Amino acid sequence: MTHILHLGHQPTDISGISGYLSTVTAGFDATLDVNTLRFTGARSVYAPFRITHASPTGDLWLGFRYVPPSSDAHNIIEASAAFLDFFSASNGLLARVRPLSSTNRYHAEAHGDTTLQGSSSYFATSGQPQWVDVRLAVDTDITIEFFVDGVLQSTATAANTAGKGKPAHLVFGNGGLHGSFSNFTWYYAHIALLDGVSTIGRRFVRRVPNTVATYNELIGSVDALKDGNLASRVASTLPAQRLSFSLSGPTGPAAISAVAGVHLKQIAQAGTDGPQATAGFLRMGGVNHDAVAVTLPIIAPASVYSTWALNPVDNSPWSDLTLPTEAGILSV
Repeated sequence: MTHILHLGHQPTDISGISGYLSTVTAGFDATLDVNTLRFTGARSVYAPFRITHASPTGDLWLGFRYVPPSSDAHNIIEASAAFLDFFSASNGLLARVRPLSSTNRYHAEAHGDTTLQGSSSYFATSGQPQWVDVRLAVDTDITIEFFVDGVLQSTATAANTAGKGKPAHLVFGNGGLHGSFSNFTWYYAHIALLDGVSTIGRRFVRRVPNTVATYNELIGSVDALKDGNLASRVASTLPAQRLSFSLSGPTGPAAISAVAGVHLKQIAQAGTDGPQATAGFLRMGGVNHDAVAVTLPIIAPASVYSTWALNPVDNSPWSDLTLPTEAGILSV
């Protein structure tokens, strides 16, 4: 089982961001990825996007890199601005991080039996990259904590005797984040949603398939896995078929204090016949290390994550020197 609920800012599994992917270097950390989500507009622009994810068993943690609008020094906010909204599976609003024009700050709000809003110490610094983290706990109370660069900025708690469920949908309201009628630009990148694991100080390096390696048993080209297009796929007609590949892309920051895990992400779908499950695997030293298989939906593609918290060769902690150079997917 993995604690990963969502990784990445690519359009393949985020609703509403078609056309916003950009390679402008101001918007992302080049040691982690090769692109960003870029938005440009005046104060009246609202371009919400949505991430649907499995409900966590523990607290939900959200982390991402945010570059606020490159507007005036005080980053004046539109009165109806929207930033982050968290919803249950039944679409009940649980919590928000809400920018207020009355304070020009971003405030945490808990939406339980009543709505409670916390004070805030956070002013969005115009055009300056910062790491945002949010912890949302939903139980007999709903508690939301809003951090920027690891520092708690705002928190709120409300009773939840009505029993609102765990979060399952995250909406980036993405509107009214500056108060000028001129056009300004802002960015989001490196989005992570984790179950019960803090995102503070945690970074994810995205590497992608490069060339076919040991196995090439699936129908279709490895190019279909790296083009960012769900319409181009590889397919399997029998169980136990494998496709493996080398990896390309960023290799992470120069100074890495520890490697917490290796994750393989697929976006996959079952067919009307043939294999109904998939698993990721790592190939190291000529040996395959298979993750637990996951049964796939037939109706639509879904994100599937495989996680190795330790090096499967000897169950030792990962280091930047022992990371795998070949990974793959297995039909089950």
